[in-house]
Amino acid sequence: MHRRDPAVPLAESVGTMGELVREGKIKHLGLSEVTGAELREAYAVHPIAAVQSEWSLFSRDVERSAVGAAAALGVAFVAYSPLGRGFLTGAFTDAGTELSSSDFRQLLPLPRFTGDNAKANAALLAPLHTIAADHGATAAQIALAWVQQRAQVHGLTVVPIPGTRKRSRLLENAAATLITLTAEELALLEPIAGRVAGDRYSDMSLTSVGRES
Repeated sequence: MHRRDPAVPLAESVGTMGELVREGKIKHLGLSEVTGAELREAYAVHPIAAVQSEWSLFSRDVERSAVGAAAALGVAFVAYSPLGRGFLTGAFTDAGTELSSSDFRQLLPLPRFTGDNAKANAALLAPLHTIAADHGATAAQIALAWVQQRAQVHGLTVVPIPGTRKRSRLLENAAATLITLTAEELALLEPIAGRVAGDRYSDMSLTSVGRES
């Protein structure tokens, strides 16, 4: 279920989807953008195989409850936008002007990619670039390695799903599994999420995602 319907109780939606499993029409159930409490509520109705939510150095709200609930229930975690929708690659110095008007990050718009927020967030990436240089890696690889190691801390199976259009980027992303960050490097990256300017979605879009409190 890509997004829960705010007008329908979650247990009702999951119960209906569970019937599809029993009828053999689908094999497993997955949820997207739910809180830990919502995951537990859903799991009590029918087993959940995986949860998909945004998780990156820029977006760590899931660590408040969703990650812990998934680990406790044995639910796999699919981390989407692990590169902060491209921001963590270091591709932008001013995303507010460098993205075309047709780019979805401007169309929605995503607050983190607009105006002063975009400039402020680009300035947060210095530690990421320093660590990447020390490893002979890219900023994207360090960002992906960070997600993997955070999942290990929580005892969680994670599947990061960075988007890519090029084979070279696919190979680059896969090579991130070979990188292990030191405790000192993790400490340098720790403050980034707390300093990010702007929310990850517009106010309207946030109505359809679980809000961690």
